Amino acid sequence: MMFFADNTSLAPFTAMYNASSGGPNATAIPIESSTTSVHDLMYSFTLRLAILYVQIVVGIIGALFLFYYMIRARRLTRVNSLILNLCVADLMVICISCLSQLVWEHLHRHWLAGDVMCRLVKMLQIFSVCASTNMLVVIAVDRHQAITAPLKKQFSVMIMVSIGWGMALLCSTPMLYVFHLRYDHIKNMTVCENIFRSKDISHRQAFLTYAALVNFLIPLIILCVCYIRIFLKIARKASDCRTSKRQSFKPGKIHLTSNTTSATLHSAKLKTLRMTVVIVSCFIVCGLPYFIAEMIMSYGNHNILKPNVYALLGGIAVANSAVNPYIFLLFSVNLKCLRNLKLCPAKTGPNNRQLMYNGSVRSREYSSAAYSRTPMTGVSTESFELSTAGNKGRKPSYNRSISNQRNNRGNK
Repeated sequence: MMFFADNTSLAPFTAMYNASSGGPNATAIPIESSTTSVHDLMYSFTLRLAILYVQIVVGIIGALFLFYYMIRARRLTRVNSLILNLCVADLMVICISCLSQLVWEHLHRHWLAGDVMCRLVKMLQIFSVCASTNMLVVIAVDRHQAITAPLKKQFSVMIMVSIGWGMALLCSTPMLYVFHLRYDHIKNMTVCENIFRSKDISHRQAFLTYAALVNFLIPLIILCVCYIRIFLKIARKASDCRTSKRQSFKPGKIHLTSNTTSATLHSAKLKTLRMTVVIVSCFIVCGLPYFIAEMIMSYGNHNILKPNVYALLGGIAVANSAVNPYIFLLFSVNLKCLRNLKLCPAKTGPNNRQLMYNGSVRSREYSSAAYSRTPMTGVSTESFELSTAGNKGRKPSYNRSISNQRNNRGNK
């Protein structure tokens, strides 16, 4: 979707369509004819429509699944509230940006709604795209603070999402000035396009550089920093857990160990890494080609972009909004329930503890580290050691120490 600099031309493709249909204005224009202006770059009309249809269908289905999951969850947690805002932003991208673009493409970019709606629709298109990106950043920052600094007081969800929506509105407001209604005498129709056709190329370059920074580069840097720090934090915790096991080893004794914490940390580490790779990769794959294409059009030779390539790059620019619901469902929903299409939230309880994500399995194994058991009430801590040293010909003896033994004696 060429939302930021949407002024490309469908003239060759429209002319071919009119010629084949025998319309009154049928004039065959060769598709091989090269354009002389960056504002009239050709692209494949059919491919662009196909991409739009796929994104709309996939995005709406994913959003409905995510909303259904939220309803099944019943209790709106902090993370679920953030994901819900992301889902709303993604649904706006699909229903406002993609759907309005689809209608406009079917009209062969003939704008019928007037100058005010031209500016307003373009502003809403950019607002929804920026809001979706900002919600990804808000979720990343929230998870970063929750994991790397859990004891610090966090901002409320309302404040964080308000900042995200507010920044999206601020970044999209310039579209009210950048886009306007223009009558095209060659095509004999009114079009909604940006104002850079009548200005020096430096204006277009400055604007698209700004768009690339606020909607792609800066969010990408924040996402990478947050998720890398999250992964490193979990990796350090897992390493500390293994180190504490080695330090608690006592020669000549066999120890029973609960490996719940280690297994949970290991599982959380892998899930965090996988989700990081998926989120950041999806954001890069969808957004980077579009901005590279716009930079080539502004700073380089725009004629090197073929119509099919240009249609594809512009079409997938917001494809991450269509797949975002599936990414978070994949890492938030119990996979067994997902396979049964139940989308049920994972249950939590004393027998199903977890660090970050659902699906962690408690395991118990024999190893050479002290076993400690902490009751759910947190009143006492018991440790058991099976002594084998110096007990030749005798049965192994158990030594039991109770942390609150002194308090029990005082109560007698």
